Amino acid sequence: MSQTHIVQLSFADDLQLFSRGDIDSTTLMYECFQQFSKVSGLLANQAKSCVYFGGVSEEIQQKILQHTGFSKGDLPFRYLGVPLSSKKLSISQCQPLIDKIMGRINTWTTKFLSYAGRLQLVNSVLSAMQGFWSQIFLMPKKVLKKIESMCKRFLWNGDKEGKGKALIVWETLCWPKAAGGLNITDMYVWNKAAILKHMWNLCKKKDKLWIVWVHTFYLKGRDPWEVDIKQASWMVKKILKAGQWLTERGLQVTEIMEETNFSIKKMYQVLKGEYNKVPWRRLTCNNLDSPKWVFALYVAIHRRLYTKDRLSNWGIIRDDVCALCKAEVETHQHLFFSCNFSKQIWHKMLNWLLITRGCEG
Repeated sequence: MSQTHIVQLSFADDLQLFSRGDIDSTTLMYECFQQFSKVSGLLANQAKSCVYFGGVSEEIQQKILQHTGFSKGDLPFRYLGVPLSSKKLSISQCQPLIDKIMGRINTWTTKFLSYAGRLQLVNSVLSAMQGFWSQIFLMPKKVLKKIESMCKRFLWNGDKEGKGKALIVWETLCWPKAAGGLNITDMYVWNKAAILKHMWNLCKKKDKLWIVWVHTFYLKGRDPWEVDIKQASWMVKKILKAGQWLTERGLQVTEIMEETNFSIKKMYQVLKGEYNKVPWRRLTCNNLDSPKWVFALYVAIHRRLYTKDRLSNWGIIRDDVCALCKAEVETHQHLFFSCNFSKQIWHKMLNWLLITRGCEG
């Protein structure tokens, strides 16, 4: 293990070369790249190219730098927008992701967005930004907690730092709509599903260089979930131990890893587990009404609207009498069904739609 090390040459045109940590193999590698440059016309930018060493002696480092003409780079560094490091990913290294999410939230004019509009941004933009990082390495739990907290505040309050009550717990919102949720991505589970794809790659994509390296020095003919390696990078350890997430769900690791194709989305659904469908799912699933009203309906079904009885319990208001009939306390049941004013509206709406109810309330 100590005899062989990785040297990465990262070029401005996104080409990467790896070699053994000795001058002979590096010379061969460099000559191959020079041949490739002559054929393709792609040349390495000397000003933007660096060599990153791991466990290579100072003498060999200097020979490689002199031979290639590149400068020496230091770990950690950023590549394609994400930090690369030989050690465990720290919270400070994930700060660019947090800052980027904060920047997006700050640029949105949230005071003109409804709950449904914010929900769409959380699902399509914020979750996608985190998902890109999750597909590369296992994210620290504190970072995921911070991002999740920002998404919560943005959804319910309209900004990243506002204080207010969440109408529905986040865990419920992460379930599918048929199960009573809003299908928001569970960041913790999605990260696990993405790491499991790396394990599947170890079993199926044996033509990739990093996979060949792991097989040569760690697996040595064994399956990834059968190996207990102590002297390895934190990321390799996490990939090799990822099979335990399947075992916790009562699944056979061998069967999953032997599948022809692997989908992070399908694995995410597997890790989420089975769920019970709610009886009112047809009211919100595939509802063609305005998303704004569908979201209000969803909150009303959970009995979490800001009715006067709830506001009074929180100490926000004192008068909890229904503003429509001025007779009883305003609750969900009263506001939509028991209030005389509401009954008249329901009666006129049903007559207009030519719907006859079996029993008029």
